[in-house]
Order: sequence, then C-alpha cells, then structure tokens
Amino acid sequence: MSDTTETAGYTDYERELLGTYFSVVDGPEHADIYLVRNLPAEVAATLNGVYSRSSKSMRDQFLDRLRQGLTSQGKKLEDLPLPSAEKDELSAVMADKSGKFLKTYAIDHGHNSLREGSVVHLAIERVSQLVTRFIQRERRCSFEESSTRYIPFTAETHFRDPDVVAAGGAVLEDYEAALKESFDLYTKAAQVLLDHLKRVRPLGEGEKEGPYLRTLKAEAFDAARYLLTPAIDTKWGMVADARTLSDVITELVSHPLAEFREVGERIRDEAQKVLPTLLTHAKPNAFLQAQHDELPKLASELGVAKADPVVGPAEGHTTLLRYDRELDDRLLASLLYESSQLPFAALVERAKAMSSGEREQLLERLMAARGSHDAWPAGLEGGDMFEFETVLDFGAYRDIGRHRKGFQQQQTLTTTHGFAVPPLMREGGLGDEYEAVMKRVAERQQRVAEHFPQAAAYVTPFGFLQRVRLVFDPRQVAYFVELRSGPEGHFSYRQVALDMFAHIREVSPLFAKFVRAKEGAAFLGRLDSEMTADDRRKRRMEAAGDA
Repeated sequence: MSDTTETAGYTDYERELLGTYFSVVDGPEHADIYLVRNLPAEVAATLNGVYSRSSKSMRDQFLDRLRQGLTSQGKKLEDLPLPSAEKDELSAVMADKSGKFLKTYAIDHGHNSLREGSVVHLAIERVSQLVTRFIQRERRCSFEESSTRYIPFTAETHFRDPDVVAAGGAVLEDYEAALKESFDLYTKAAQVLLDHLKRVRPLGEGEKEGPYLRTLKAEAFDAARYLLTPAIDTKWGMVADARTLSDVITELVSHPLAEFREVGERIRDEAQKVLPTLLTHAKPNAFLQAQHDELPKLASELGVAKADPVVGPAEGHTTLLRYDRELDDRLLASLLYESSQLPFAALVERAKAMSSGEREQLLERLMAARGSHDAWPAGLEGGDMFEFETVLDFGAYRDIGRHRKGFQQQQTLTTTHGFAVPPLMREGGLGDEYEAVMKRVAERQQRVAEHFPQAAAYVTPFGFLQRVRLVFDPRQVAYFVELRSGPEGHFSYRQVALDMFAHIREVSPLFAKFVRAKEGAAFLGRLDSEMTADDRRKRRMEAAGDA
C-alpha cells in the first residue's frame, strides 16, 4: 500500500495507523463519534485533555503529537512500523465466553454492577452545544470539551433541526436568520474587542507577550461568546462505564429532538463494537418518552408554563432557597463522627454547648494544615444541602453545569428572561449593535418556539438568561465558590460564586470563614494565572528535555 496517496486529507499510511487507534477514520459531517482504543491510558487522557484549547479533532491531535515526538528524535511518521493487524485468537475465545456469561448475569438476571467493570472512551465531535449540555448532566461520566474562551469559532457550523428544515417557510427563515445575525456579530466582536483591549491595556513592563495575548483573547472571547448559539458545533471526549453509557443512550434515543436520537444511535453503534452484550437495553423507553410528552402539557394546564417576557437587557441574580440552620454545629459533629463512638445527635448537642469562639478555635485547628490544593474534608458532606436558584446567562451555565456532583435543574432555554450585556461589549463600542441584534434574534426565536418549542433552543444565544436550581452539599458549595470565584474565571459565573458566598456568610458565618473566596481585580488575576501557567509549562518542558 502506498503511503503517499491521500484520501479525504489522510495518506494511506495515516489512514491505516488511525484505524488501529480510532474506530472511525472518516466521520460524517454531523455527529462524528468514534471509539478511542488500543492506546496507553495516559496517552488517551492527554488526547482528551487537549480538546479544551485546540480546534482539531482527536485523530488530528494524535497525528500531530506523534509527528512532533518523532521529529524531536530525528524521525518521520512513516518510519514507524504499522501495528500488526493479526487477530488474537485467545482474545476472541475469551470475548465469546465473556459475552455468554454477561448475557446470563448482567442482562437476564439484572446484575447491573457487572456492567460497571467495562469502560469505554469515546470522541464525540461535530455535535451541537444543546445535545452536549444534555449529555453532560450525567454525573457518572468524565468529559473534556472544547473551550469557547480559548478557541475562536471561525467557521459557520450550526446544526439545523430537520423538523424545522422540513417545515420550511417563515419558521425556517427565522431559524436561519437568527443563526446568521448572531454569528456575524460574534465574528466581528471577537476581533473588535481584542483590538480595543490592546489599546486600553498595552503590554506592561515585565509582562510576557504570550500570557498577555492569551489573557486579552480570553477576555474578548468571554464577551463575544454571548452571541454564540447552542446550535454551534463542539467536540468533546467521554469516558463512561457500560451501565452509565446504557442509561445515557436510552435517554438520548427517547428524546423528541432528532439530533439527540441521532447522537444516541451513533454512540450505541460505536460502543457496541467493544460492548456487544452490555448495551442490550439501550433502546427507546416508553416512560421517558411519556415524560417528554406529558410534562409540558401539565405545566400548560396548571398555568405555569410561561412567564411574562422581559424585552431587552436584564440582570442575573442568585437566591438562597434553603439551608441548614444548624450547619455550623452539624459540620463540626460530622467532622468528629468517625473518631467518636457517640450517636450523631449527641455530637451535635456537644457542639451546640460550645461557645462560638470555641467552635471557631476547633475548626481553625482542624483546617490549619489545609494546603492550596487540598480538598475539603469529606465529613463536610454530612451537613444538609444548600439550595440556590440563579438566573444567569446560558454561556455561564455551561461552566457551572460541570459541577455534576450536586443536583442541578435547568429550565428550557428561552429568550423570556431578557439578556445579559457584557460590560466589554459597551466599552468596546458594540453595545448598541449587540442589543439590537439580541432583540431581533429574540423575536425570531419566539416565532420558532410557537411551532417548535424544543428546537427553538438551538437559536437562543448564550447571552440570554435562564433559571437554574443548584443543590449542593456544604463541601461542594465550598469547592464551587473557591474554584469559580477565581479572577481568571468568566465574569458571569464568578459573580454567581461570589453571590453564593455572600449568602453563606450571612447564614453560616463560621463555615464561611474557612471558604477561600477570591475577591479582587479580575484582569490582573487572570494575567498572573496565565503567566504562572507559562512558567510551569516552561519548567515541565525543560525537565522533559533533561530526561
């Protein structure tokens, strides 16, 4: 076989090499889904991790990194011998016997725990942000996704819902126009805002150009991404066990939106190549389908389906719905529980009998050795839940949604609650144009929603506000506030974290005293973070070179 002939961008040699490690070499234009296989675990994890800052597919990243490694050794990619394609007879016999065993015990007898022992790594590419958010609600999976902060979206790659396309006419015109108007201004804003930042924040003395430019681009993209829509393509890696994957597939193939069903079927088709037995029950579920049908009807019958619309800019906010009024006492009791032989109630009473100063001294003693990267003690999960309701832009929720350890509920994407206006959009001279586009898109989105209420979410720009419930235990709340209040974070979810912290400080001041919320100048903090990351990368490269 020649190694110089190219087909669809790959040489014959590259195609054969890729086929060893990825189940699909030439994927479809939409929902390009494939298994990652036969790679060392650390290599697969690395490929998953680079999704966030690269616009390339996992296959292309694999070739790039392999080629770079060989070049450093004075070799070419084609110098590598191709992996052997001979079938392993022993593995084939074992797979056959294992399949029969699993059918009997995992499928016929319902021993679901057996399915948790088989894990697959999938690359999910060229799918919409909407189906991505739906899948990534799953708490038992691991995900790595392309970042809207570090990767500019330079190609117009939006998903067109096939039911809207089939309807045609005015509804399709509105759908297309909403996508075009918002993306055109996104493209313009990304460059205009970057140029503005370069003018008002020139490179300072002692600052390195690389981290400086990354910081400016991140800040420009943070504002510009408010114009992206959930129809825009993204890509991500997914690691899941067979039991979890079966549940995810069932939810997808039972969904009313066509893309969700397509993605579910593709995931099932690929995963079955290595899990031919364990996905037997991954099929449409009548109960889930009934929920999608009946719940909107019930909300409408009860008169709670719609809210009065807000036309134009609006402010997000966070409300504390519920909290543990004995939290400080219960947290101390929970921390002591494993070292005690008394009932939990007795430990709570002992904590209550202390003065506030005594409780604070004990917690200071327990937390004194906590380093900057140390997790909160597991005992803090023993306090009752904090329940928040936040109204925030969808772009920020994409990041908050990654905190899957807690319970989260997101209402249907809509333009009803108005939209946020990033301060930089006004500072960069695009405020009026941004507001005008968002208002026109809202009108179009609402007309699409009259006919296709679920598909209308595809054309709802990230800047529109959504209502979300967040139910976190105290340990997860502390982790969320400490991570998301960081000055390098997006200004919108950073504000949510700081608002949550303000509520915690008001109702549980002792607990709040030990939460390391980060308040202060965001730009300088982000620049420091990028410069520190740059130094860390340089040290790692030097160490690797020495090795």
